[in-house]
Amino acid sequence: MFEFLEGFHQRMQLIGVVDALINRRNKKAELENPIGDKEFENLIFSVLVFIMEKTLTEEEECTIKTISGFVEKIITENYIYPGARDQALPITEYIIKTILQFDGKNTYYPVMNYETAEWSQLRIKLLNEKVEDRPQGYVSIYSLTDQGYDFLFRTKEVDSELSFSVEEFKLRELIKRKNYKKALQQSSSLVQMVRQKKRDLEQFIQSARGNIQDLDLTKFDELISSTYKLLLEEYKALGDIENLVRKSEERIRTDYGLHGELTPDLKKAQMELKKIQQNLSSARKEQMNLINEREGSYKILKSTLEESFQFTTQKRFDFEQEILMPMEKLSEDGAKGLWRLFTPLFHVEPCRHLPISLLYKPQGKLTDEESTEEVGILVEEIKDDVEKEHNEKINRIYLKILLNIVEEAGKRDGSIEFKILCEELKKDEETFRALTHENLLFITILKLYEMETLDVCAWRESEKAFLGNITGEFNVDTLLYQLLNTGTIFDQVDKIIFTKIANDSFEVVLEEKKESILYRTKVELDNISIKVVNRNGKY
Repeated sequence: MFEFLEGFHQRMQLIGVVDALINRRNKKAELENPIGDKEFENLIFSVLVFIMEKTLTEEEECTIKTISGFVEKIITENYIYPGARDQALPITEYIIKTILQFDGKNTYYPVMNYETAEWSQLRIKLLNEKVEDRPQGYVSIYSLTDQGYDFLFRTKEVDSELSFSVEEFKLRELIKRKNYKKALQQSSSLVQMVRQKKRDLEQFIQSARGNIQDLDLTKFDELISSTYKLLLEEYKALGDIENLVRKSEERIRTDYGLHGELTPDLKKAQMELKKIQQNLSSARKEQMNLINEREGSYKILKSTLEESFQFTTQKRFDFEQEILMPMEKLSEDGAKGLWRLFTPLFHVEPCRHLPISLLYKPQGKLTDEESTEEVGILVEEIKDDVEKEHNEKINRIYLKILLNIVEEAGKRDGSIEFKILCEELKKDEETFRALTHENLLFITILKLYEMETLDVCAWRESEKAFLGNITGEFNVDTLLYQLLNTGTIFDQVDKIIFTKIANDSFEVVLEEKKESILYRTKVELDNISIKVVNRNGKY
């Protein structure tokens, strides 16, 4: 493969998005013709930029109503659209639902992956939609997906700084717009990204220590050399963002000097900026540690390789070949002196009060003074234990959801609807309450529906292995590894297919008691057909 074609499939993501918008299907000529195709494409991209601006700004919601108001204003003043006031809402619904959401259908763009020499289907999804139940009825709130942010940032904001990640740009833009609440969440995600990179490195080194022959050395430069170059650039970028945070804090101090008091909003902003500063400091510290550990990683891999080669070149003593077989072939005269070989076994046992092996065992440090550092280590270990316990609890819920899907479908010839599944699970209130903890049941079904098919057979044939700790995320590889290696009903499953049932929805009421107060939450869900196929083609 040509080196310049490495990562080509990632470059094609931008082309896929443009193609989906320019060569759009289901055109409505009555809405586009009054201003022309090219002009209407300008309008589509204007709506995308408006959604980005609103979702980056704190306490701003992007609904059909707010988008329609923006569309009405620009088609009146800039596009001279005939009957703008009456056409604003139909145009908005057409752009959002038909063009940007593709009429609710999954849209793909074919791309060539030169690294695997295969064609793959790149999914195009620009908008997220969240439906909320309000007194005036159900309201849809729209926001950009990461793919949408990436696309828009690369059309303007990433003009001269292509090396920066989308996450850093989102954090920059949020701070510039004084949306410190979302900026705090974004800074936390940056810290998690650095920690994940640290875990990847640890897993790589662990696999090298475990079995050097199974290690893919082509990933060495990618993971260690290229990663550190990227980390060094991001370390400088986070320093710039920290300066941006300091300027925001200075503006708050200036406002305090002008007004003589800190308003609740200023107090909240000050607290959020302080936490952002802490997150950025943590991210920079961990990045610097990773950069400094580069030489250590090289030494570990080098020593492991040396030990591996040394092991393969060593001559090993075959006891059976060298001792036992010649003993079997001894003549009668030679066997008379054989008893002398066993004489040492019958010697008196030596005193073991102070055996020499003690000198080589791990030594403990003896001190009369109490160490203050150990307390910090214990606190950190407790925090890690709490996080690990929480992740394992979430992981058990994911596993239970998947097992319940297969078990309930098995009672109904391999097919079940999501609505019926919820009804069956509600019969056991304690189990249902556990599965709907943090809405995990609904989120899991939604993610599986987006996958369309959970191909257990393909995963089984790929022989993937799970390395590292459970993170609490919905990771299909991790879950299938556990289900297929613990003797569950998944051993007989070939694949699970998820299909949306048109014009069919249902409601689920969740109850939670806090401090003697009962809270009820009503969730409206689209019904989904679930079909489980076993390894024989039938359930």
